[in-house]
Amino acid sequence: MRRGLFCFLLFGFLYAQSQPSSRQYIPHVLKPFVESSLLSSFDQHSTKKIFALIGELPKTVSALRKLSDTITIVQIEDPQIISSLWKLGKLMPVNDAWKFPPGFIAPATTEMIHQQKAWLIETTDTDILTKRIHEKDAVTITSISGKHIQLNASWKWIQEYLVQNPSILFIAPVAKPFTERELTGFDLSANKGNLAHRIWPTINGSGRSISIKENKLDTADIDFKGRYVSSSLASSRIETHATTMATIAAGGGNTFYTGKGFAYGASITSSDFANLLPDPLSEVMRLRVGLQNHSYGTGIENYYGADAAAYDRQTNSEGLGLLHIFSAGNQGTQASSSGNYAGINGFANLTGSFKMSKNSIAVGATDSFGVVPALSSRGPAYDGRLKPELVALGEDGSSGAAAIVSGITALLQQAYQQKNNTEASTDMIRAVLFNSADDIGSPGPDFVSGYGMANAYRAIKTIQDDRLINGYVRDSQEWVHQITVPAGARNLKITLSWTDHPAQTNAYKALVNDLDMILEHPASAQTWLPWVLNSYPHPDSLRKNAVRKKDTLNNHEQITIALPAAGTYNIKISGTSIPTLAQIYAIAWQYDTVSHFIFSYPVKGDLLEPARKNTLRWETTITDTATLEYKLNDGNWQTVANGVNLSHQYFQWQPPDTTAAIQLRMKATQRSWLSDTVGISKNLLINTGFNCADSFLVYWQKAKVDSYRVYRLGEQYLEPFITVSDTALIQLKQNNPYSFFSIAPLLPLQKEGRRAYTFDYRQQQVACYISGFIADPFGNNAARLNLQLGTTYQVKKVVFEKLTASGFSAFQEITPVTNTQLTITTPANNGLNVYRARIELQNGTNYYTHPEQVLLFGAAAYYVFPNPIQPGATLNIMDADPDNKEFRLYDVFGRLVMKESLQGLRNQVRMPLLQRGVYFYVIIQNNDRILNGRLIVQ
Repeated sequence: MRRGLFCFLLFGFLYAQSQPSSRQYIPHVLKPFVESSLLSSFDQHSTKKIFALIGELPKTVSALRKLSDTITIVQIEDPQIISSLWKLGKLMPVNDAWKFPPGFIAPATTEMIHQQKAWLIETTDTDILTKRIHEKDAVTITSISGKHIQLNASWKWIQEYLVQNPSILFIAPVAKPFTERELTGFDLSANKGNLAHRIWPTINGSGRSISIKENKLDTADIDFKGRYVSSSLASSRIETHATTMATIAAGGGNTFYTGKGFAYGASITSSDFANLLPDPLSEVMRLRVGLQNHSYGTGIENYYGADAAAYDRQTNSEGLGLLHIFSAGNQGTQASSSGNYAGINGFANLTGSFKMSKNSIAVGATDSFGVVPALSSRGPAYDGRLKPELVALGEDGSSGAAAIVSGITALLQQAYQQKNNTEASTDMIRAVLFNSADDIGSPGPDFVSGYGMANAYRAIKTIQDDRLINGYVRDSQEWVHQITVPAGARNLKITLSWTDHPAQTNAYKALVNDLDMILEHPASAQTWLPWVLNSYPHPDSLRKNAVRKKDTLNNHEQITIALPAAGTYNIKISGTSIPTLAQIYAIAWQYDTVSHFIFSYPVKGDLLEPARKNTLRWETTITDTATLEYKLNDGNWQTVANGVNLSHQYFQWQPPDTTAAIQLRMKATQRSWLSDTVGISKNLLINTGFNCADSFLVYWQKAKVDSYRVYRLGEQYLEPFITVSDTALIQLKQNNPYSFFSIAPLLPLQKEGRRAYTFDYRQQQVACYISGFIADPFGNNAARLNLQLGTTYQVKKVVFEKLTASGFSAFQEITPVTNTQLTITTPANNGLNVYRARIELQNGTNYYTHPEQVLLFGAAAYYVFPNPIQPGATLNIMDADPDNKEFRLYDVFGRLVMKESLQGLRNQVRMPLLQRGVYFYVIIQNNDRILNGRLIVQ
């Protein structure tokens, strides 16, 4: 191996002897990569073909990695070109350290050198490398994506076979992925999912397919019933975190209202995150996956890795339309240990190099009031690009925030397809998401919240209002698009997005095709540039508000005008630098209107919870104060609060403890706004009353209503089944495949109350009216009997019985039966007492518990019965202290005919087929006779 292969900290000044002056100083960016031993002389017949090129890249030279605008790692095959460039002072020999990510430290100990671990490799020739790998028993390939390979190997093998291999362009260890915590306070209304469902009830993700890349979700969860699609890519390990992410994105709401996700009509599939590269295109296309959720991280990694390039390449694949959505991470207070932003706490701490991809979306977290918590990872990306692009609700981490954006994305894909009869491109979806987000935190984009908090309602409205533009542009070309803004408009916002070509792995800057947007108002001759952040690596710079200027880093740009003048505007898109043939782009735009107001929670389909704080929400451009009021059913308006600040856009209120229909009103000086009328009710408990051979009964808590709607689980969702006025329902089992049920109280004004938790009547351990029966000793001469009924419905009486010589005999009767829990105490005899309970229904049908035994010893320590006994019958031996004891039986001649160890309080021994007569038994403990007696066989 060449000397200085991994001398990443080579920061001295190196001087060449008798070389042009341009090579006397090594640029800072080159210091880790120069091979100082070759600077003093150069042989034009050398076999070395990889150098650092300083200056403009000739067309005949192949670029391997860009280190800066003026320095490139190149491979040159022609010796004459090498000689020419060397004489001009434009070449420097380099070691192989350029193939590794920033901060890489080669394993040093013997154990680490030989340890098997995962590596991510980029090669110019996958076939040659895989052939070489297959010849090595100690190396296994786990995945291949294009020219990228993930494999397991030792550092010794990497060092021996790959480091100096000219076809190898990138080598990086793969960190083990970890899930980034889950959402604990799920609320559809925080990101306006409930409002979107209210306005467009048919837009629910139907026809879309969402892949959850991590461990496998619980496919038996009824919130995914009929919508999970099996995949060979799924992990064998089922994890709650994956189930939660799938529920947030696309849960069907069958279990409870909190189980309803944004795209509850979408299908769901799983992919194992043990493979950090993109999934094979063949499987993605077979499953018709349009987006993939990644709620996991690998630690802070600030470079454009092979995985980032692979994801950008897959998203850029023509006709695929696959959008990757990543959680930003939960290390927002930490600092990166490498890269341009090393050592800066609270910035550039996204968890994984794959999150540096530019055609994906990284999502940070907020609380329910739009405040980004300290732990949510921040940008910028390694090269100064905006990250995260969006934030969403995630009070305990960014995992759930990513799942929310995944769910919204499925809604947008469906909405676009329905309206335009074609699939939406990934750049169009990104443009819509970024443009419709609610700006929070610092004005404009920032490295904490990106473009703002995802808003499902505004995003779908952008598509429904057809405020979209598609186009393409070539290098040095300009296109102009016109939009019209009416009088009284507010908050004009325009976002440009394009799906860029992948950059070279480890590139110093990820952007390949650079487009620019300018907004022009011809009537006033005013122009506006996009908002751009200061990406200089210092906390003060990174905290600065965005300014209007040309953007040379991002593949999305945004322009806003708070108070736009009415008239026509020109959106100018120019191809500033497009080395590829052309670049397709998408534009989304929107504006608000003066005095705009709409309640976003509650809306139709929502429910308020009584006697508990509820967060009421609205959207408005009004900054005044107003009075918040409510009314129950057809009652009078009552004041909740005066002086409500409308610009806060939420208000916390505890409704009264009641069951009713409720409506809200926001009342300003000259006008007022009404909410939808919704229900307010508590959750009712539902249980199994009995589960008999031919029928079963479910029953529930009584509420202050006249009737209830019963739901049962159909092929995919809960379906209304029947409306009843009783609090119980009996169903026959024959030809009845339904086992999951729920109920909801029906409120005034044709509103429905909160639906109960859905349950499976078969899983409540309730038999035919009987849930349990227990008999225990009570003191020295009594027994306590406890009977648990599933229900008292149609029960006429309960009779307790005791076993006697002539069979079971009743000794106590309870009628009427008003409680499901029955407890009695009854006298008991010394020895064995056997009890049971009989439940008699109004129609005369009887059900019996299993017999239960109570053993009482009284003054005696042993009981042997029955006596007399039949040959071959069962002999019962009761022993108050059975430790290390033995029962022996002898005939009249003293011969041993039976011997048995005593194992418990009650021992049952099968008698041999003895002749009739008198026998003698003894109980032995530690070879001592402690009891003897006679036993008659007849």
